[in-house]
Amino acid sequence: MIDIHCHILPGVDDGAVDLEEALEMARIAEKEGIKKIINTSHFHPEFKYIMGEELVDIVDRFNITLKANKINLEVLLGNEIYYTDEIIENLDTLSFYTLNKSKYVLIEFSPMNIPKNLADVVYEVKLKGYTPVLAHVERYNNIIENPNIIYDCIKEGAIIQVNASSILGKHGKEIKRTSDILLDNNMVHIIASDAHGSERRRPQLKEAYNFVENKYSKEVADNLFNNNQSLIIKNEDIIIPKAIRYEEKKGLFSKLFKR
Repeated sequence: MIDIHCHILPGVDDGAVDLEEALEMARIAEKEGIKKIINTSHFHPEFKYIMGEELVDIVDRFNITLKANKINLEVLLGNEIYYTDEIIENLDTLSFYTLNKSKYVLIEFSPMNIPKNLADVVYEVKLKGYTPVLAHVERYNNIIENPNIIYDCIKEGAIIQVNASSILGKHGKEIKRTSDILLDNNMVHIIASDAHGSERRRPQLKEAYNFVENKYSKEVADNLFNNNQSLIIKNEDIIIPKAIRYEEKKGLFSKLFKR
């Protein structure tokens, strides 16, 4: 498997605090069957996280350390961009990294203030020559209330990423329900760990892979956990099944069940 959303590099953002924790995350990932990780350090206007050439140097040195510790894992370069109007407007001039220097750019939003015109944001990013990968969309309140926001984003060319822990119900019933809706309606293209540590939010995918394989199929699981990630790394077009607009079940029973 390949994890394209992970904060494994030591001391660069709110992920691994030091080399010891980063190596422990790497060992966890290896045991999970993860062969490659794209480190997606936060690119945030309000925090002084490590960016630019210094980040490249840290990736290179960490891969050398992985080999020295006989950990069969490769870490690639990327950023997770925090959305603001200014960042999107100036996307061409900023010193962020796409996912393994591809056309794909990972974007996150404020959980309480996602843009109302999210599909328009996707359109703007596409105009600039990038393909937006929308991070952990199941966590955003507006999308929990209206999953078809994601349907509209896909129609504009967005790639949708959901966290493995969310589909396993580790963040509550509403986020789990939203994850299920998106999966049931072909509105997920990537499942990733969004790991931040060795004790909390760990780089684990195996249980989620088994869940998807058992509920859907091995083909679906392979696409969501490995094949699409491999295509992103190669800067190629990913496998996108036809999305289905979500239709909420009506009736008293369904309303009671939703509660």
